[in-house]
Amino acid sequence: MSSSERYGDDRDRRPYRLSVKCFNCDESGHYANQCPHRERRYSSSRPSTSPDSRRARSPRRFETRKSYTAPKEETELRERVVELTKGVATIKEHFKFEAVQAKKEEKAIHKLEKARAIEEERLKQEEEDARLAQEAARREAKKQKKEAKAKQEAILKAEMKKEVTMHAALLMSEIKDDSIQQWKTFVIPTLAGDRCDIKGKKEVVHEPEYGKKRKRADDVPIGDSPPMEAPPKRTLMRGCIRIGEHSQRVTRARTKGTRTPIRAKKHSPIKTPLSKLTKYRKLSPPSGKLTSASKSLSRLRFRDSVTKELKDCNAKELQRYGKDEGIPYVGKIDAIFDLAEHREQLRFPCIVLASDVIQISESKDVEANASTENQK
Repeated sequence: MSSSERYGDDRDRRPYRLSVKCFNCDESGHYANQCPHRERRYSSSRPSTSPDSRRARSPRRFETRKSYTAPKEETELRERVVELTKGVATIKEHFKFEAVQAKKEEKAIHKLEKARAIEEERLKQEEEDARLAQEAARREAKKQKKEAKAKQEAILKAEMKKEVTMHAALLMSEIKDDSIQQWKTFVIPTLAGDRCDIKGKKEVVHEPEYGKKRKRADDVPIGDSPPMEAPPKRTLMRGCIRIGEHSQRVTRARTKGTRTPIRAKKHSPIKTPLSKLTKYRKLSPPSGKLTSASKSLSRLRFRDSVTKELKDCNAKELQRYGKDEGIPYVGKIDAIFDLAEHREQLRFPCIVLASDVIQISESKDVEANASTENQK
């Protein structure tokens, strides 16, 4: 601690100097000439060696042992000061306590406000989460409803497509059967000529009876043999044959005589095999689960492809195919349709009700014919 801080601005005063003290009443704070107690002036405490009893004396450096009794007013004043000091201390403690209480209350209010803000934030977050969940549920329900509607529409479209396909397949099958029947009715009699019967259903083939062959006259018929003079042969009109119209062109056969040589048909050295032509044709039915409509369409496609394949074959090839598959050859057109139906049955087997088959040994007509032959 520096001297300036210790003494302040009063540097002339020294700490060892005593305060002003009256020599008359031995009280500090005033001089002897300012003493209010005049009656005690010039007390007997002055030095005995001094001849002049009135001269000034230097102050003493020690306290006198003389007891001093404070007046009553001063005592009351001192007591009042003590009481005031106690009151100030009490007031100070009161204000200090109030400050502490206010600080505690402020802290509690701040804490309560903070908790209230946290609770409001939590409630707000819960409301936001509930709103988002509700929106998500609404979107999910809308999406499911849309998917269900699309699925229902797809099912309806599939059913409608199935019905239309089945109806179209049935119509195509009927049209195909009608066209085949019309073809057989009008074209086969034209191609077969006189060998067909009146109804045009099947070609009539008469096997020659080699055992009964003999010379005969022109007017003598033998069995079912045709007459000696056969009708003139007829050839088909070249070009397109119209269904329902018979060819009106009739030509006579050439007379037997000098025949002009016919040059052999030259075959091309390079011939595209049939396997390459039919390589990319879809002959097999489609894979996967087949419905009735798809089966009908597959049957029609396979039948058309087989018919197109067989129409380019000649008679020898058709006879060979018929021999391999066990189908009799009665004509090119019939052979084509019979082979197509046979291959269709092999590729697409179906349940056919078995018809009553009469064995040859059990036939009554055969037994009657055998008995008549034995009698002859």
